[in-house]
Amino acid sequence: MMKKILVVGGTGFVGGYLVSELLNRGFKPTLLVRDLEKVKTRFSGCDFIVGDPVKEGSWQAEVPKFEVVINLTGQNIFGKWTEEYKRLILESRIKSTENIVNSLKEGSFLVNASAIGYYGDRGDVLVDETAPPGDDFLAKVCVEWEKKANAAKEKGCKVAITRFGIVLGKGGMIKKVLPVFKWGLGGTLGNGKQWFSWIHIQDLVAGLLFLIEIDLEGVFNFTSPQPVTNKEFTRALAEVLRKPAFFRVPKFMLKLVLGELAESILASIKAYPERLIKEGFTFNYPEIKNALKHIIQN
Repeated sequence: MMKKILVVGGTGFVGGYLVSELLNRGFKPTLLVRDLEKVKTRFSGCDFIVGDPVKEGSWQAEVPKFEVVINLTGQNIFGKWTEEYKRLILESRIKSTENIVNSLKEGSFLVNASAIGYYGDRGDVLVDETAPPGDDFLAKVCVEWEKKANAAKEKGCKVAITRFGIVLGKGGMIKKVLPVFKWGLGGTLGNGKQWFSWIHIQDLVAGLLFLIEIDLEGVFNFTSPQPVTNKEFTRALAEVLRKPAFFRVPKFMLKLVLGELAESILASIKAYPERLIKEGFTFNYPEIKNALKHIIQN
């Protein structure tokens, strides 16, 4: 018998791919949505609960019906980091997770998103899931986010924390940088030596379903086993597009435009998916150039 799955944040970039794959595999997922009219056609084949995960509401009474709850919600970090925007980044994750956890039934399985930003800037050090957290803004957000998710264990629930690297697919980061590279204006950020831990969207979705199928708990890095530097990523994307990438965006210019966010974009995190590999998960797109080819040519 198939597990009953609720997806929170299912209409976003990652959620859209996940829901599509769940449907392909014969599941009928339920999505928690704020505006049903906006999404019901796009996600035909799904069931829906209307509600805002950041706010308490009648939607919470529906949560105990599900064996698996996948929480992907959270304000996009790519905005101007005013104090108000930083508050939104934090509260959208903390409050939604807290409301979900308060609604779970005993024995259910919470799969909660997080990010490798948990580790902070680590230079050239290879980090697995046992590495301690950093102390910058995003690291502190991840620590609090994970703490709220892990509170579900006190209710007798299973919890998996999935720390995402940069997700590559038709959307997200690639959607933002592709036009620039197609114009021949692509280039490295800063000195280009910072580590760029990434994952193909299809490997991310397959990894989430892998955890669900065999009830794997704990913390998992969702990154390719072959991280690259920013310079190597830039070169690979330029080669796939057959475009030059001579430009370099210096750190001071990024800081001028993006403020505090620039520090996070330039952070060097060389993450390794130790636990996924140990549990027997196989990546279909471990190598950056093949991953980019697949995304751009399909």
